[in-house]
Amino acid sequence: MSERKTIDLEQGWDFMQKGITKLKNILEGLPEPQFSSEDYMMLYTTIYNMCTQKPPNDYSQPLYDKYKESFEEYIISTVSNAMTC
Repeated sequence: MSERKTIDLEQGWDFMQKGITKLKNILEGLPEPQFSSEDYMMLYTTIYNMCTQKPPNDYSQPLYDKYKESFEEYIISTVSNAMTC
């Protein structure tokens, strides 16, 4: 069995942000292709691998925190925009 390559936090988060941006665009009705099964599996696998790496490379908490912050910001800005319309 081959050993998995360690994914550092910055590299993995950058990849996740691209997926989050794609999702936000889809939710906003912007022209964005839907997630393909390959897109979904790459995101899932990257996140899974980052959360199951051995310490000190287990990034489950930092990823959760960044993910939460990203969607809190999106929700707040979306609600703010909706209330000003």
